[in-house]
Amino acid sequence: GKNTIKWIPSTMLTDIQCKNAKPQDKAYKLSDHRGLYLYISKAGGKSWRFNYRIDGKQKTYTYGLYPEISLLEAREEHNTIHKMVSKGIDPHENEKREKAERMAAKAFTFKDMADEWLEKRKLEVKPKTYEDIKKRLTVDVIPSIGDTSMKELSPPILLEMIRKIENRQAYEMANRARQYTSQILRYAIACGKAERDFTVDISDALTVRRVKHQPALEPNEIPRFLKALERNDARLFPQTRLALEMLLLTFVRPIELASAEWEEFDFEDKRWIVPSEKTKMRKDHTVPLSTQTIEILKKLEEMNGSRRYVFVNQRNPHKHMSRDALSKGVRALGFQGEHTAHGFRALALTALQEKLNYPFAVADCQLGHGKKNSLGAAYDRAQFLDQRTVMMQDWGNYIDSLKKG
Repeated sequence: GKNTIKWIPSTMLTDIQCKNAKPQDKAYKLSDHRGLYLYISKAGGKSWRFNYRIDGKQKTYTYGLYPEISLLEAREEHNTIHKMVSKGIDPHENEKREKAERMAAKAFTFKDMADEWLEKRKLEVKPKTYEDIKKRLTVDVIPSIGDTSMKELSPPILLEMIRKIENRQAYEMANRARQYTSQILRYAIACGKAERDFTVDISDALTVRRVKHQPALEPNEIPRFLKALERNDARLFPQTRLALEMLLLTFVRPIELASAEWEEFDFEDKRWIVPSEKTKMRKDHTVPLSTQTIEILKKLEEMNGSRRYVFVNQRNPHKHMSRDALSKGVRALGFQGEHTAHGFRALALTALQEKLNYPFAVADCQLGHGKKNSLGAAYDRAQFLDQRTVMMQDWGNYIDSLKKG
């Protein structure tokens, strides 16, 4: 046939025969079984060999030297190679392919894996989030371990990378770097490019820092904030003052307020629908509008009604107000270290429960926090909208009473 083995008639060799085989005038061979033989050169070197035919070509496969490879070891290896040839597989070609695969696996670096994962994330997250992740990887992770082969990645290599970041006292960045590396490794496991997530092994070696939450005023300090806003010793722009008041009334995320567009507001239904691409939870968020919030929007309409954005950038009216303008406004009013633009959310959540007796679930739902269970989330949004509408008006009235009080 096409793929045939050159059979050499033999009786089985013994180790004594192999040991005692002396060199002769010409090279010769001692046959074992199924084509395996010991080749003895004129100089006395002994090697295990096998002659085979594949695709009509005569070839020789060499297993190695005797006695480094014993008779028993040669037979074991020959069994594997003999089976391969009988299936029409050339052992030489198979070795070349396996070597190429090993080299390719060794050449596949962590950066290659990270690039693949980033492409996947690009489709899953908002552009800004994607850019943030990419920046963190580019600054903190890739310079340290990007050139490391996926096969050679290990806990000590990862720990050294994290330590470099911690040495800058950038503990939050160190935590982010570990999280992203973990996600890349879990993706690599799914793709068959890694055995395990090594970040698990180094978690106990990391420096743990207490999370510092955004400072926020207590409910009984709301009047102090309202007085400071009214006095306006900081000479804030009228738009900034209205923005801070609206942030107190709606307690949305600062960026959602700063980037609000007129088309998001339905004044007939008294609803503000923050679109999914602007929310953290990636779903539309409904903010029922109190009469107090509508009053503010009327003033803003006189100022910016012809613009796309409700709050315009002072330098470029085609852009929206910077989120930092809100934080700077809070600081300028004298609340540095006590309160932030983001702090209105915590303030409202506490006050709605303590002062207006609203259940946590209703207040928390208005903050736009996501439920782990998507069915539960849909149920909350549907069930609580009527309660939230009443609650937001009650909140507006409560803030009004504090202004007058």
